[in-house]
Amino acid sequence: MGKTGIFYASKGGVTETFAKQLAEQLGADLHNMKDTNVDAIAAYQNVVLMSSSYFFGALMEDWGSKVKLLHTIDFNGKNVAIVGVGSQERHPDSFCSGAADFFDKLRFSGAHFVGDVCACGYNFTFSRMQAGGRMLGLCLDKGDAKVQEKIDEWLKSVKPIFAK
Repeated sequence: MGKTGIFYASKGGVTETFAKQLAEQLGADLHNMKDTNVDAIAAYQNVVLMSSSYFFGALMEDWGSKVKLLHTIDFNGKNVAIVGVGSQERHPDSFCSGAADFFDKLRFSGAHFVGDVCACGYNFTFSRMQAGGRMLGLCLDKGDAKVQEKIDEWLKSVKPIFAK
């Protein structure tokens, strides 16, 4: 079984709460990017990259310049899951868009992306995380009545891959 690490940035604590929940379910190590160097990712076979979105779909500032350093890690053969946190009500025009930066930086890295979800069941007008009828990863909104259901479905899809 590959080692799993969750790398997250959280300002108000919502993303951190979700990260802790996912870490418990996945048996993963938890890394707050405020205090973590990007090179720590190299030690993991399974990587979950998480961030809330701010302003008009920007990554949380603790990812800041660190997201630009992701290319320094060898992602060949690593399983990578993306998790965005946002508000569909307050930011329907950029819901979880910041998390798409992870995909943009790693799309040609050799990473094996896992954990995409159906775009159905969300209520937003635009997200850079959306590709056709799918989201590039799990998008969470603490105000969503079905957030736990979405987490459970996502876990069902990534656990078997992370267990290999």
